[in-house]
Amino acid sequence: MNDLWVVIPTFNRANDLLDCINSLHDARIRSERVIVVDNHSQDDTVQKLLAQFPEVALIPLDDNLGAAKASNIGFECALEQGAEYILRLDSDTVVDPEFCFHLLDKAKRDPQIGVLSPKIYYYEPPDKIWFAGANQHPWHFGATHGHRHEKDSPHNSQVQEIDYAWGAAMLIKREVLEKTGGFDPDFFVYYEEVDFCLRVKELGYKLVFIPDSHVWHKVGSSANNTWTAYHWNRSKMLLYRKHAKNTIHVISLILFAFLYAMISPVIHGKSGNRGPFRHAVRGLWQGFKENL
Repeated sequence: MNDLWVVIPTFNRANDLLDCINSLHDARIRSERVIVVDNHSQDDTVQKLLAQFPEVALIPLDDNLGAAKASNIGFECALEQGAEYILRLDSDTVVDPEFCFHLLDKAKRDPQIGVLSPKIYYYEPPDKIWFAGANQHPWHFGATHGHRHEKDSPHNSQVQEIDYAWGAAMLIKREVLEKTGGFDPDFFVYYEEVDFCLRVKELGYKLVFIPDSHVWHKVGSSANNTWTAYHWNRSKMLLYRKHAKNTIHVISLILFAFLYAMISPVIHGKSGNRGPFRHAVRGLWQGFKENL
């Protein structure tokens, strides 16, 4: 545990953040090893955090730099403090008292493992799975076999290699952050962990799912609105352009992204675009024209 630091980027989630840190206390993680990067919250996050947990390393930002940059700032701070393992948590998570021991035990046994993920449940209902490992779709990089909405069963409760770990709760080894530089700051929010996991695997590291480690997630990003639609689709386009295998692949992915934006409201309602169609297309166009 002395090798472990926790990085929590946050924005306007004062009470959720306090719940998260309280759960870390119950898991015997000292406040001095928790780094909170506040993305210029407009609520009372900073005031409440300083009042209740003055020992926490708080990094208040003057602007909202997004989830990827805020995470990287926290990663850099943790590495400067000598961290060998960095736990990246969303501020709307609550952890099980024993969750970290399961992750660290496996991490220290296998030097080829670069990233580990716990089993993540919905906060409500607390017995329904939000994440239990995920594989990469061979064509469009989407997540498959994620076991979302399932209850615990033998087929979603095995230690296994995975392609993706979600940023809501992932344990990262120091050398992985040093070699990758952390998350790509081009991703303001969304898909930054997909890009990160793809780059980690390219370096030859394994990503492993640890089902005995448990976290609960309030899943704030499920909201469907204009802001989410724009950023979700902008980041999706950046991911496609960055990781496409060749010119034909990238062209087909770009066409697929715009086609999906048109038909998903019919198939899935607004959830397909994460919000209004017009803002989804605006995000795709922005991601298409940006320099990489």
